[in-house]
Amino acid sequence: MKPFLLAAALSACALATPAWGQAGHDHGHATATPVKTGAAQLDNSGEIRRVNQDTKKITISHGPLKAFDMPAMTMAFPVKDPALLGKVKQGDKVKFALEKDGENLVITLIEAVK
Repeated sequence: MKPFLLAAALSACALATPAWGQAGHDHGHATATPVKTGAAQLDNSGEIRRVNQDTKKITISHGPLKAFDMPAMTMAFPVKDPALLGKVKQGDKVKFALEKDGENLVITLIEAVK
């Protein structure tokens, strides 16, 4: 009878452990948000491919976006503040901050790197 109790106890622990690991998380989906300390962090880098005043988007060839579990690629990001469009131009190497806004990643801060 003791092996049965041991098996039951181990089964209960095995079932409970995943719930502990997922508490407060989105079940392993890539929806992480970068940690902010006061101001947005410029923790992403890339090169400007296009600044589109009409759509209020900046196309960036960027490195991996670790906080969002995304590989390096080229994509257009909307900007939170249209004034950011005037801070950069095509060909600029940049550092930028992103935040999740619904299904979109939005540029909240961007700076050209010298």
